[in-house]
Amino acid sequence: MNRKQTHSVPYFEGDASRWHHDLPLGRLALQAIPATLRHATSFARAQAFAQFVGFPRSGHSLIGSILDAHPDAVIAHELDVMGLIEKAVPLPLIHGMIAHNASDFTANGRTWNGLSYTIEGGSHGVAGRPLVVGDKKGDWAVRRCAQDFALLDQARKILRNRDRWILVVRHPADNIATMSLRKGRVYDDLRVATAPRDFGDTLRTAQADGRIVANVLDEMIDDYETLCVTTEKMQRHLPDEAWHTMIYEQFVDHPAEHISALYAFLDLSLDDALIRSGASIVREGRTPSRDRIGWSAAQEDRVAAIIERFEFLAAYR
Repeated sequence: MNRKQTHSVPYFEGDASRWHHDLPLGRLALQAIPATLRHATSFARAQAFAQFVGFPRSGHSLIGSILDAHPDAVIAHELDVMGLIEKAVPLPLIHGMIAHNASDFTANGRTWNGLSYTIEGGSHGVAGRPLVVGDKKGDWAVRRCAQDFALLDQARKILRNRDRWILVVRHPADNIATMSLRKGRVYDDLRVATAPRDFGDTLRTAQADGRIVANVLDEMIDDYETLCVTTEKMQRHLPDEAWHTMIYEQFVDHPAEHISALYAFLDLSLDDALIRSGASIVREGRTPSRDRIGWSAAQEDRVAAIIERFEFLAAYR
């Protein structure tokens, strides 16, 4: 580990939390040393390492917090563990960073981009000896493997083949639309500052005056397709028992059923009260992002072709 290297981590500041900042690895290590020493034995005995994989704006924050609410699980928020493995950070120190991140996120109200991800009655952070530890940084796990696919086997070796990969997919048009809208960060600023009932009008005003794009960006379709290519390659490379796919729209329609399936995938106990509490914060009825932005016929055809190409998108055919 080169302590002079930097690593991008979330910056938690209560209800305003939505930014990342680059910190030297040495500073991250110093922050994590108390948690590393406190939890070294218990984290080393964890039976599974859960790593999200896939696309930005797919519900990872929500599902990651539902996992972290389980008393036997500790899930970091956007720590980018694959980046830490790539930078040769030792696993015990990664465990300490996960514990520090999860506790810090909880202390700051588990709010991100204006939304609260606290599960009432959940044991957020470290509670006893965790059976599952992990990280919610899905798109960057894919991007790093796209740059160097050998990183996947390197991670599996470091994690002693306890790795469990969680792919969350939602309609590609919604992912691509939000990726386009978010370029430049104005969208996120407005999302945090505007009441949900007023957001549609505020967004249209920002699009009309040019602060936010009014039409889908071709480069975001390219980016999404590239993520699909590597995600498919990763899935084929990994054993079936290490891979779990969630369809976001099905999860929203039947959250308790899919939370139970996720817990079962990770061999976590099924607590009915906790599952109901997690299901209660799943939000329904929002305007799909694809309807907030313009599409050309050619762009719609490209998305349809992507859906046909990749089997994990079959639900959208």
